[in-house]
Amino acid sequence: MELELVQPQFLPNPEPRRKRFLNWLRARIGIRLEYDSSLWRSGAAGLLMFGSAAIITVALGMPTGFGAAIDIGAFVLANALALLIASQLIAIILSLMYVPVPRLFAGFLLYVGFECYYILYYSDFEIINSIVCAGIYTVIGAVVGILLGWFSRSRIRLISGIVIAAVTVSGVFIWIKEPFGGGHAAAVFAGAEETGGSGVAVIDADNPGEPGSFGYRFFTYGSGTDKKRKEYGKSAELISSSVDASEYIKNWYWMKERFWGFDEEKLPLNGRVWMPDGEGPFPLVLMVHGNHLMEDFSDAGYDYLGKLLASRGYIAVSVDENFLNYSTWSGIPDNDFKVRAWMLLKHIQQIQTFSEKSDSAFYNKVDFTNIALIGHSRGGQAVAMAADRDAWFAGDRTLDSLDKQQVHIRTVIALAPTDKAIDNKSANLTDVNYLVLQGARDGDVNDFYGDRQYIRTSFTKGSGYMKASVYLSEANHSRFNTEWGTMDERPPGGLILSQRGMMEPAEQQQAAKVYVSAFLESTLNHREEYIPLLQDYRTGLDWLPDSTAYVSRYEDSSFDRIARYDEDRNKTTLPKGGKLEGYNLKSWDELDVKDRDHNNKGTVGAQVEWLEDSSYTLSLAEPFPLGSAADNNQMFTFSLANLASQLDPDHQDSIPQIQIQLMSTEGDTIILPLNAYMPVQQPFVTTYTIIPLLEKTIKGGKYKHDTESVFQTFRMPLGDFAEAVDRKDLSISRITFRFIGGPGKIMLDDIGLSN
Repeated sequence: MELELVQPQFLPNPEPRRKRFLNWLRARIGIRLEYDSSLWRSGAAGLLMFGSAAIITVALGMPTGFGAAIDIGAFVLANALALLIASQLIAIILSLMYVPVPRLFAGFLLYVGFECYYILYYSDFEIINSIVCAGIYTVIGAVVGILLGWFSRSRIRLISGIVIAAVTVSGVFIWIKEPFGGGHAAAVFAGAEETGGSGVAVIDADNPGEPGSFGYRFFTYGSGTDKKRKEYGKSAELISSSVDASEYIKNWYWMKERFWGFDEEKLPLNGRVWMPDGEGPFPLVLMVHGNHLMEDFSDAGYDYLGKLLASRGYIAVSVDENFLNYSTWSGIPDNDFKVRAWMLLKHIQQIQTFSEKSDSAFYNKVDFTNIALIGHSRGGQAVAMAADRDAWFAGDRTLDSLDKQQVHIRTVIALAPTDKAIDNKSANLTDVNYLVLQGARDGDVNDFYGDRQYIRTSFTKGSGYMKASVYLSEANHSRFNTEWGTMDERPPGGLILSQRGMMEPAEQQQAAKVYVSAFLESTLNHREEYIPLLQDYRTGLDWLPDSTAYVSRYEDSSFDRIARYDEDRNKTTLPKGGKLEGYNLKSWDELDVKDRDHNNKGTVGAQVEWLEDSSYTLSLAEPFPLGSAADNNQMFTFSLANLASQLDPDHQDSIPQIQIQLMSTEGDTIILPLNAYMPVQQPFVTTYTIIPLLEKTIKGGKYKHDTESVFQTFRMPLGDFAEAVDRKDLSISRITFRFIGGPGKIMLDDIGLSN
């Protein structure tokens, strides 16, 4: 059998596996956008716009010093490039996974969503809030983009879209501008004016918030070499020396030195000066800002005060301490609180040097025994520390000239100050006049920390010093400085803070001008006609904005205490053997006074709660003669905080009805209603954010408490009690607070007699 030789058949070689994979990869990448129709691309464009808007807020909150336009351009460009790269990568991954979705759109959606989440999370929105808010924002961006694409497909749709957008934007604008939480305070304010105004005399004096009769000129002093601030460079009229703060600052980041051109060993003394015309000598007023973004200069923000004070005969200086402020890029120097105070003292020394030179504008013009310090935020704490300098700088021999030249810091004024313990110490002011202004809408320093410093300010009996506080229902933190904008936090976190119903910046600054000027006139120029404004805001209503409610507190060195409550926790005893007793009260005790966050303020008060007619009585160990007290124009005075917010919800708006009863040693009684002199103010309820549901959770619960109980000082002339009886020789032994109806809850403190 013959075998047939068969030639072997060779099949084509299979494609190398690698080549097949590459071909598959190219194919999948090539069709990665197969589901991205024009509408989905419009949605991606909308996401690009919303993502760019989000990154612009970051750029505004992280200035580099090159200007907002450059910052925004750089951030937007970098973010757009990252978005395009990331979205393409996401689209490729989804294509490789055969996910049938518009993949480029999905890449934009995921990137912008994560971007917004990251921004919100690092703005202290907490995880859940950040996820929810970022998701909503991202979806809105996508929907807006898709709708824009859909409307743009025809002229009719485009016109309709423009109309709808215009109506929507207008509605949102009206919603934002509508007063929120401020109307109630305004109503209480109006009612207080009506019910309490009968015994209030309008001050017969010029408006302290208006310019005075002095002409003045403006100039600056500085290093002469400042590379960031031309007014302190070659434009400076006077050249100042630098100071070495290396004793206090141990960490000066190299980027901060690169930005400013100096380190902690050569800090400049830069100041903006408003000098009154005339021979002088004039009182000296130094003003200092707080901790704002370093690259966003703060010292020009008090020009409105500098011009006013110079026109009224004060040398006003706004001090530059911007190099001590926080920067996203270079942080904040250590010990900045202490150095802020130290720098103020160094400025006084520099002005001393200027005043000794005949060719200087300060020559023989400064009254160094009559100095006031004004500070805002951290600067508000710094001015108190500078006035109590021995607590921190007793061993600093470089400050010796302040003693030799008889420098006297007579007055300290704080605008929304901080009050942080430094080296485990706080400023204690003795025989120094003190004024503090604080807004209830303050989204930065949201506790009334200045009240602590008010409490820690004391006087020698009869020394002539005074202290006052003013709490404004619709004032915030930043608007005391014209350079800080309207928000109390840098973007993006500041964008969530509500500004509805808030005082306009010019109104808040007007209130500051009135009180700062009146206090300086009272304490440095000894003009007594402005003291009633410090005792009762209603005496200056013609000068003050009516867009806010006020609570004011006052005490001076004529105060003779009956009860401070700080000496012990025995609720039944008074100093010198007096007694305390309650009748039909639900509760009464001596407790720590708390701030908004329930932290102790450093003093004790008498907390009293009642459900129906009841009373709280102080039996005096040493009765006082009513007739002679009335002849000497003495007042019965006390501080009261309304704690109605701690009652059940149905009674939180209640205003307690209180009568004051004096009883003589013989049993004679005199009763006068408190609201005939001043009504008890309702607590101010503050809504901080535009999304109230977030208040208890964002920023670590910073805004979870919507009220702070603030003391109001009440002053009742003893002459009015004397006129209510025929006998003038009565000796008063008992003082009773009579509570009519109920329920109610208050805290009392600083009960005594005053001129």
